[in-house]
Amino acid sequence: MLPNLPGKNTTNLSSDTALASEAKLIAERAPASQMPYKLTAVGFSTVSIQPAKSINQKRLLAMRAAKLDAYRTLAEQVYGLRVKGQTTIREAVVTSDQLASAVEGMITGAEVVSIKATSADTYQVELSLSENHLKRMINAYRKGIFY
Repeated sequence: MLPNLPGKNTTNLSSDTALASEAKLIAERAPASQMPYKLTAVGFSTVSIQPAKSINQKRLLAMRAAKLDAYRTLAEQVYGLRVKGQTTIREAVVTSDQLASAVEGMITGAEVVSIKATSADTYQVELSLSENHLKRMINAYRKGIFY
């Protein structure tokens, strides 16, 4: 018999029953290699900086900018990010520090998961890319058809 645990009645369970139950739960879980894989990305944008006259136009532009930001984040995950930096030091003092980053690629098949106003002035868009779309992009890349 298993020892009593606080708040649990285990006096009726034998150790064989408990092990069988645990084995059943473990067997129900699919291994990570069989789980569907999704990439997700989140993008943000503010309403007030959008170049439009009405508040509704600004909101729509902010949603679009947040979506593009999320696409850029997906592209970074799929294709990587090129980073270039330059630091100038004179007499042991940093006089200039420049950093630039770039990403290039084509994302197809992304799905909009959510569009939310996170505050009165900010929108958030979440995108996901399914395992199937990701596999297609990788196979096309390997065949020389660059996305």
